[in-house]
Formats: sequence, C-alpha cells, structure tokens
Amino acid sequence: MDKSLYVRPKSHPQSACQDELTGLFNQDFFQLTLDREIELSRRYGSPFVLALLDIDNFRGYNEKYGRTAGDNLLKGIGNILKHCGIRQSDLATRISADRFALLLVEITLPVAKKVLSRLQQEIMESLGNDVTLSMSVVSFPGNASTKENLFFIAEDFFSRTKALRNPQVSGFNNHSLDLSKKESAQILLIDDEPINIELLSNLLINDGYQVLHANNAKEALQLVAREDIDLILLDIILPDMDGYEVCALLKQAEATRMIPVILVTSLNSIKSKIKGIECGADDFITKPPDPDEILARIHSLIHLKNLNNNLTSIENVLMSLANIIEAKDSYTEGHIQRVASIALEIGKQFGMQKEELESLKLGGILHDIGKIGIPGEILNKTTPLTADEWIIMKKHVQIGYNICLPLQKNLGSALEIIRHHHERLDGSGYPDGLYGDQISLAVRIMAVVDTYDALTTKRSYRKAISPSESLKIVEQYALDGTLDPEVVKQLKYYIIRQEMIENKQEMLCAS
Repeated sequence: MDKSLYVRPKSHPQSACQDELTGLFNQDFFQLTLDREIELSRRYGSPFVLALLDIDNFRGYNEKYGRTAGDNLLKGIGNILKHCGIRQSDLATRISADRFALLLVEITLPVAKKVLSRLQQEIMESLGNDVTLSMSVVSFPGNASTKENLFFIAEDFFSRTKALRNPQVSGFNNHSLDLSKKESAQILLIDDEPINIELLSNLLINDGYQVLHANNAKEALQLVAREDIDLILLDIILPDMDGYEVCALLKQAEATRMIPVILVTSLNSIKSKIKGIECGADDFITKPPDPDEILARIHSLIHLKNLNNNLTSIENVLMSLANIIEAKDSYTEGHIQRVASIALEIGKQFGMQKEELESLKLGGILHDIGKIGIPGEILNKTTPLTADEWIIMKKHVQIGYNICLPLQKNLGSALEIIRHHHERLDGSGYPDGLYGDQISLAVRIMAVVDTYDALTTKRSYRKAISPSESLKIVEQYALDGTLDPEVVKQLKYYIIRQEMIENKQEMLCAS
C-alpha cells in the first residue's frame, strides 16, 4: 500500500493523530488504519500482519532508572521504528504506555517474522542489555477472521510467553534467529482424540519431525498464526469446526495457503474426497493410517513445499536487488513501491484476477531491475543524455528481462512488464517497437503509472513536477496516441479517490 495513504499531520507533534512523546502515530490513528486494512483485505484478499511489541517489566525499568530514562527508552524505540525499522508503506504506532503496534501491509507471515526478528534484535542492541522485548505477530486474513480475533490471538501469545518469562518473537527466541540454520520440519496434528495424537506423534517424532498438536480448530489456527508449520495432518471431525472448513480457511489465506494439508478421515467415499479437493486439501489418509504410507506422503509434500520456498526466496532476492538498484539511482527513492501500489489499484479497477494482480505487483517492483547493468554516471547524470548514453540506458529492459527469465513460470506476465513497460501504443517505444493490441493490458497499466510517477519524482536533470501538472501531461500522451486513454482515465479516478481519503484523514487529525 502506498505511503501516501497515511497522511502525516502537518501541525506540531501534539496533533490529535500523533503520540506526543515518540512522534509516532497514536492509538486513534492506528484503530482507523487497522479498520481500513481489514476492509481492504476482505475486499481484495491482500494480507497484512499486526505486530504488538511490549517492553518487558517497563515499570521496573522506570523504578530502577527513573521516569526520564523510561521516556528516553520509549523515544529511542520510536526513533528506530520511524527511521530504520519498517518500510515506508507500513505503519508504526504507540498505542499505550509501553506498547507499540506495527501494521505491515501486503506481506506474508513468514517474511514478516524475519523482518520483525531483525527489528527486535536491532532495538535491543541499540538500547542496551537491560531492555528486553516481547513481540506478538498475527496475520490477517485466515489466522484471524475479525478484528477481535486478531487481538485475542496476539494477547494469547503474550500471556503464554510472559508466563514462561521468555521474551520472544512469535515463537523465536534470541538464539533461534539464525535463519541459515536448517531445522527439522514441524508438523501440526489437529485431532480431538488423544489416542490418535499419541500414535501419530510417536510415529513422526521417531522419524525426526517436530510435532505440535491441537484438539480443536480455534487452538489450531492460533498455533498456525505464531509457528512456522511445514505440514498439517487434519482430522475431518472436530468439536468446533469440521476439517473441511479449517482447510478452506488455511488455503484462502495468503500467509498459510502454501502449507500442505493432509486430511485424515475414516470416510473413504468419493463424495468426501471431492469435498476435500474443493476445500484445497493436498492429500488424504484413511484411518487407520499405514505408517509407511503416511511417512512417504509427508516426506513428498514437505519436499515439494521446500522447493516452493526456494522459489519464493529467489523472488525475494530479486525484490531486494530491485531495492538496491533504486538506491543506486538516487533520484527515484520509493518509485518502485509507488508504481507497484498504484498499478495494483488500477488493475483492480479493471477487474483483473488475483494471479494477474500478483504479476502486476511483481512487475511494478521489478520493472527497473535491469538498471543494475547501467553505469551510475548515466543514471545520475545532471544533464540530458547523449545519443550513445541513451542507447545504453534503453538496454535496462533487456538486461532486466534476462535476469528474470529463469523465473518465467513464477513471474507470469511480470516478465512481460519488465521487458515492455517502455513500449508505446503508436509503436514508438522500445525494445521491440510493439504497437496497439500487441501490448497487453498489464503492460499498458505499467506504462501509464511509470510515466506518471517519473514525472512527479525529482530527477537528476530536472525538478519534480506537481501531480496535477503530471496528470495533464499523461492525458496529453493519451491524446497523442502513445498511452492508453482508458488506463489514464482510471489513473485519474485513483488520484481523485486518494485525495478524498487524504482530506478525510486530515479532517480526522484536525478534529
């Protein structure tokens, strides 16, 4: 989500939207933004993560060092969160005396845990050995279906970890943050029959797996929210919700849809298996399970999940590389995130399907990745490029395409966006001189959004142009036949809608 949606108050830090001590947004603004994220998630299926961060024994810290030291501690945490903790698109708030809340948007739970583990470590290293933190991390949707459930699960984790007097981040203590360390797979058993849990647990533990278990759906979803689960063995008959419903919830949520689910059932009918397939189950085991069969199926599904995780890791490396390239081009800070965010919203306005939207988002993030092969003196030149320099600059689309080509099955139309986002409807673009219907809708959207954001951004060779003037220029390009008029119209609708949201938030901050 674009940072522009979160309007920072223009007045002094004692604004109704800000916490006076830390300068972060306050509880009221957090609640307003959380409600909006839940609405967007339900509408478009985009995930977000809520993290609650507590200072352990803050009262004891104040008693030992004094209230001034306690205030400085809060300010220090606020400063880290504001300046080096999270992305510009996310939100950091102080919601009570010693509690901070973070909203990480459009992110899955495993990735968020890595980000937050790093953040927790950074805060503790910066503020000294006398400070320890507890952090509870919950994803939406799936792990929590309502705002109330979101906080219930978060508080439940706090109560468990603090009872153990072992501050940790979603099940990771400070000694388990080495992400390169390979640990055995963790399997969740969901069954309300103790004998079944005992038999399966012994089988899996003897084969080297780590095992967690839950007796009902509610407990299971809480475990999935705070643990890294590699596979789930799910009984169909549960006391509070049947296994089909639990499986469907897990498969609908972005954060959990890749976890393999094996339905364990005494039902062996075709009808029950069809229902399992419809809810997204990856496999079926009939009771009583054959030990060799169940271990073979588990091994196969976990191997497949690891392959998918490796592909996801490669995609994350590409995204990190895109951010490094943006830092290299010192005049385009935030460009890729803005382009991806706006293009995604326009894609939704065109009724694009989930897979198309995901490719559009990836294309926005990766579209300029080929600039890694362009010399810095060309990227940051303060005068117009020469003809020879312009030839070199144009090569970035081919370079980016070649970098990402090995992931073509995963990137989908994002690869097309990387290569063709400088094509124009009249055939005047590059690198292939495409025109008219040869250019897909996704590429047309990216061409418009990339052009608009480039105009509004300060460049080495010119000042930034105002949004209203930039929109007029883009509209003229549409009239000239180089950009798609319908996409430009949707961009205009988007800008108007954003202005209305900003005005509403400014009114709320001023009230």
